[in-house]
Amino acid sequence: MVALLFIVTAGLFSQNERIAGLKKHVEVLTSDSLMGRGAGSEGERMAARYIERVFAGAEIELLYPSPGQDFSFVNSEGDTLKSQNIIGIVEGYDPQLKNEFILVAAHYDHLGRVNVKIDGKDSTLLYRGADDNASGTSVMLEVAKMIRARSFMFKRSVLFAAFGAEERGMIGSWYFLNRAFGQKDKISLMVNLDMVGRGGEGRQLYVYTMMPHAELSTLLKDVSDKPLMPEPTIKASSYFPSDHQVFAAEGIPVALFTTGLHRDYHTTRDVESEIDYLSMDMTTEYVFNLVLDAANMGRMLTKTAFAPKESIEDEVGKPRIYKQEQTETPALFLHGREQRFLDRWVYKYLKYPQGAVERGVSGRVIVEFTVDYDGKVKDVVVIKSLDYELDEAAIKTVEASPDWKPAKIDGKPVSVRIALPVEFRLKR
Repeated sequence: MVALLFIVTAGLFSQNERIAGLKKHVEVLTSDSLMGRGAGSEGERMAARYIERVFAGAEIELLYPSPGQDFSFVNSEGDTLKSQNIIGIVEGYDPQLKNEFILVAAHYDHLGRVNVKIDGKDSTLLYRGADDNASGTSVMLEVAKMIRARSFMFKRSVLFAAFGAEERGMIGSWYFLNRAFGQKDKISLMVNLDMVGRGGEGRQLYVYTMMPHAELSTLLKDVSDKPLMPEPTIKASSYFPSDHQVFAAEGIPVALFTTGLHRDYHTTRDVESEIDYLSMDMTTEYVFNLVLDAANMGRMLTKTAFAPKESIEDEVGKPRIYKQEQTETPALFLHGREQRFLDRWVYKYLKYPQGAVERGVSGRVIVEFTVDYDGKVKDVVVIKSLDYELDEAAIKTVEASPDWKPAKIDGKPVSVRIALPVEFRLKR
């Protein structure tokens, strides 16, 4: 009983510390001295220095020394302004996989201030941007601190990006991906945190993935299944323009976390007193677990159909293996696609190992396999493991698959690589 009490107390203390950290970050970023953090302003630069100090306090290495990854842009008046991205990194422990990355990002700029006359008097209106996007930046910082403290758990490296000038057309994230960071093909997943502070009073958390992605959806659902986790609504679509779109355009899987737009969006009413810190803390815990699972997968998440062709070519001299979305006619099982294969074959013949049943193990395994140009299934592997017995059961069932109708391009059969989740669910 004493040990249990200690564990519960330690957990509450950790949560209370996190909430205090979230609140401090939002209060600093929305303070008068930062003047609304307008892109290219002194307030934005002050916010950047604060983010650097938080990284330094958590012993998170900066990928680019202070003043960060700086860039310039021209405003509507023709003035050249300077902004900066602040990028931290926690290196993974695996000798090979540490050269691949999970990116957790949030933009830290907002609309700044405007000078107006009210009743004939000069006044300054501050667009503090508590939800947009002091909230996302704060969650990113707390996730970074958690991952740094548990870096021994992460095989892949994790990047943390505070992007500048998002309100000017996602300039900071575009600069990072297209001009500054030379390993964009090694980014497995981009998590964007934008407006995550209004989760109270019946509002809920949403995750937008831009397009269907079986592997990413499985990771998200697995996190939702964990005890005491929120259950966000997952949508395979876009919502509002933000930094994730820059990465999605390159075929990188993305997940936008948000509690949604509201009437105070881009107004002076977006203030700290409206922020719900308990829901922000739950989002922090959720994102930590998502990044952990993605960082420890057997391979990187599959790029989407937007990926440049050269990034998905096979080695020279080997037959090319396509993705289903790249073919004119996808590989078919009994005249259907992957869901038909799951319904008519996998779940019909899948055996739930008794040992796993007795141990109460349930969840999802992600299996990847090739449907060759002759329709045969081969090279079956698990890319997200759950349990040895369940992994083996999933592999055996998929390996025993009857022939498929092969995919075609220009009327000729080609090989495709498919990943799909196999679910093991115990009846209650």
